[in-house]
Order: sequence, then structure tokens, then C-alpha cells
Amino acid sequence: MAIVHIFFEGGARNGTTVTWNLEPGDDVYDDNIFRPPELYRRTNRTRVIGRVEFTVFRYDPYGSRRDRPA
Repeated sequence: MAIVHIFFEGGARNGTTVTWNLEPGDDVYDDNIFRPPELYRRTNRTRVIGRVEFTVFRYDPYGSRRDRPA
């Protein structure tokens, strides 16, 4: 198992964190962290809280919908 630390920005989960155990080779989207998964996007930023480094996921209200404005 690999432990993934996630920090949420925006949306209903703003400022919350989650620690998730994943099977080797799995991606966080393969698991059931996100409901629905298209509302949060992984960023290339990290945030350190205490001594733990969290991957930042940002709320994206448009998700992958086709009606996303240009």
C-alpha cells in the first residue's frame, strides 16, 4: 500500500485533508475519494502541514463537462 496525502482547495471540502492508502500503481481517481471525481483537479503544487507533504487538489466547478466556457 502507498499512502497519499491530499489537501483540498475550494468547494465543499475547502481546507480539509485526507490520507488514503492505495495499491501500488493505482491512481487516486481509481479509488472512491472524489464524489464526483471530475470536480477536483490535481495541481502541481504541494502544501506542507506539520511534517507531512500534501498534494493539492483544486475545486473545478466545470469539471470535464462539454459546456465548459472557453
